[in-house]
Amino acid sequence: MKKPMIAVLFAVLAGPALAGPSCTPAEQNTPAWQIVKGFEEQGGEVIKFKVSSGKCYEIYGRVEGKKVEIYYDPATGKELERNES
Repeated sequence: MKKPMIAVLFAVLAGPALAGPSCTPAEQNTPAWQIVKGFEEQGGEVIKFKVSSGKCYEIYGRVEGKKVEIYYDPATGKELERNES
């Protein structure tokens, strides 16, 4: 009986933590290379770049030795959310 409750509890707690912001693509999105270039010019090292399930640009990388996950709005190129570990 405990295993199903643990699975439900994990799903409830992990769900919001795994969700990032949502973005609405525009007719003219910021080119992805500009987002990557700006991140690198600020001293970041890109490990992976992708378009998230919420349609935001997403960079996984390092800044000053810390791992970061950053979401960018594709329409404006502005940073929306940053998670560091």
